Amino acid sequence: MSSRTSLHQLLAVFCRIQGETKGIKDFIVVLMLYSRYKADEVETAVELALEKNICSSEGIRHLLIYANETAATIAPLANWPSLPSPDVTVYGVLGGVQ
Repeated sequence: MSSRTSLHQLLAVFCRIQGETKGIKDFIVVLMLYSRYKADEVETAVELALEKNICSSEGIRHLLIYANETAATIAPLANWPSLPSPDVTVYGVLGGVQ
């Protein structure tokens, strides 16, 4: 899909979801992203936003921000102490049952 087609589609989606005035203003914010990011990065983010039904400039900006980050791996908590199982028998007292 060409970048021009993607941008036209994005504008149409913004106007449909946000209303014409707000949609156009939000689309202009997307166009302003070209001043801070490479054109191909913005166009890729726009295409991904269309695929994922992201319909705000803020969503597209987040795609650009996090596009180059590597996923952090979370190490398992080996030998982590665990809590004992809860004693739920005390909850019978709350309802008046003993």
